[in-house]
Amino acid sequence: MWFKERNGQKISFSNVGDDEMLQNDFYLSLRLDKWGASGSRWKDAKVKGGSAINSQKYENIDLDYEGSYESDGREKGKYLRIASNYLDVLTVDKRAMYIMALEIAIAIDGQISEDDKKTWLTIEEFKEKYQDILSLTFDEANEMSLEEIQTIDAIDDPIWEELDRKREEYIQIHGERVYDDEEDE
Repeated sequence: MWFKERNGQKISFSNVGDDEMLQNDFYLSLRLDKWGASGSRWKDAKVKGGSAINSQKYENIDLDYEGSYESDGREKGKYLRIASNYLDVLTVDKRAMYIMALEIAIAIDGQISEDDKKTWLTIEEFKEKYQDILSLTFDEANEMSLEEIQTIDAIDDPIWEELDRKREEYIQIHGERVYDDEEDE
């Protein structure tokens, strides 16, 4: 999602699991190694507070179904979820997330929600809303991010408190997950 090829080499992919697993338990995690793939300048980038290892120098963008581990399987939706590790996302990673959302929405003729399915944007509305970031090249977004990383706080546990709070809210609304003993055997 950051780029289709880099320095003349196409990006490679691999997967683990058989066809049934990939159909039923689909999960995709993309990661840009800013320290290596994006040039040596990331190694020298100053991080505000914390350590570089806990900063947005390492960003995973995850794609999975709603019934994933984040909701302990309580959600039973057919919607795909794209998530970042951080609340403050660098421009280079925002661009990648927006491209990923568009590629998927185009492939399945879908729509995109940014507010937990309260409202939906068409593909064209989403493109228009984020045209300023989508129109950037990877190198332009990367340059902006090298500046941003100096002002964004490095957080040890980026969104775990927020996830815990949302999980508790979800349990209050829907109750604890009921496990089927036969399913576990």
